Amino acid sequence: MMDATKRANEIPPFIVMDVLERAHELEREGRDIIHLEIGEPDFPTPGCICDAAREAIGRGETHYTHSLGLIELREAICK
Repeated sequence: MMDATKRANEIPPFIVMDVLERAHELEREGRDIIHLEIGEPDFPTPGCICDAAREAIGRGETHYTHSLGLIELREAICK
């Protein structure tokens, strides 16, 4: 049986952390960086989105959608 440390060392690195570190290096050099590497916004969630999320949870809509998205949304985008 393989020990946990050896297995942990075989896990490939989370590359986004390398991208984040490079972005921080560039910021320290004075570059203006827009962070898109992690997906964590730097602003509060608008109230209307919080309200819509609470309503969706109340309706039991708590799972991922189909990988292509909701048909209603796709149709609305096409208009």
